[in-house]
Amino acid sequence: MQIQLVHPEPLAPLPVDSGHYVAALQNKRGELEALRQASDETWERLTPLVHFVGPKARTEPFKAATIRSWGAKVGSAVGSHPFYLDVMRLDPTYAVATSEGDVPVLQHIYAVARKRQLRFVPVASVGESTTAHRRLVADAVLQDGHGLALRYRIRTVVPPVGTTLGDYLGEQLATLGSDGSTTDLLIDLEYIDLDVELDANDLAASLKEMLNVGPWRSIVLLGTSMPSMLSCIDEGSVGSLPRREWNLWLQLAGCDLTRMPSFGDYAIQHPRPPQDGGGPGMRANIRYTANGDTLVARGQGSVIQEGKDQYRTLCQQLVGRTEFAGSAYSWGDEVIEDCARGRMEPGAQNVWRGAGTSHHLRLVTDQLRQRQAVA
Repeated sequence: MQIQLVHPEPLAPLPVDSGHYVAALQNKRGELEALRQASDETWERLTPLVHFVGPKARTEPFKAATIRSWGAKVGSAVGSHPFYLDVMRLDPTYAVATSEGDVPVLQHIYAVARKRQLRFVPVASVGESTTAHRRLVADAVLQDGHGLALRYRIRTVVPPVGTTLGDYLGEQLATLGSDGSTTDLLIDLEYIDLDVELDANDLAASLKEMLNVGPWRSIVLLGTSMPSMLSCIDEGSVGSLPRREWNLWLQLAGCDLTRMPSFGDYAIQHPRPPQDGGGPGMRANIRYTANGDTLVARGQGSVIQEGKDQYRTLCQQLVGRTEFAGSAYSWGDEVIEDCARGRMEPGAQNVWRGAGTSHHLRLVTDQLRQRQAVA
């Protein structure tokens, strides 16, 4: 490992105030295209959390060429913008076959990102990252000087009996050789089921404990209301899902916090990729974020039976809604209207994953900009 001797240029922008947005995305084609097409205005308030997603099953070491390909695609999407780098469905210590022998996959991801001069912040998870994983993150912190992100899945990971939340996070920081001033705390609610009641005051009480750890570089509250399956939306209809993570974050503003966290979500996706993927039984769908809800235009019958042409009908349904922002609003809106008007052929689901994400990134950053303007 080579330690950075020259202090690197500070990362900016980072979510240091409540006017900034963190979008947790996967390194899937559609979501990366949404980042690639994001306007400068959107990037001013956006720091993505990019997950390198592993395959559903693997019995052999990764090839170095695979990791290089992942790095190239992410690099093309984020450019020189800072981003958080985490892995999903991937053991950080799994081997990658290189010319110098097998190395941990996360170490090689960092090396590839570094070679491309990507400005990433490594992520470790509270109570979940193994000792080997934490060591890889700590080494990257020393080498790159970009600090780290500490991800806390607050609803599933609890401190040991007799340990306060503040002490628990402080101990986690110590194992990484860092302190709050160079650490971004990502408080992750993950998927918020409709049956789950989350009280803003209870969450604020936990936030106050976490604030006592020290002067975090930034604090972000992540969550999503997007289920893994859309069976709650009738086939052949346009339904809606409340953005509970957004409403919960808004309620925190009235909870007397000394520091309001930045807002974060999973854009239009469930937090975890499905193990069985979007197989032949998948229904076509387009997800379109409105102010407090996400519209879901859902096809009827499986994609393999009905074909991609049904996406044109879904686009026409969305364009006819009062919530549609117009083709000039974002790249994704342009794609939706072009398909609805017959100016482009309907693409596969990854196109609509990208279009919906593109619109979402623009809408959320606009919402935050408007809130700051009236504050």
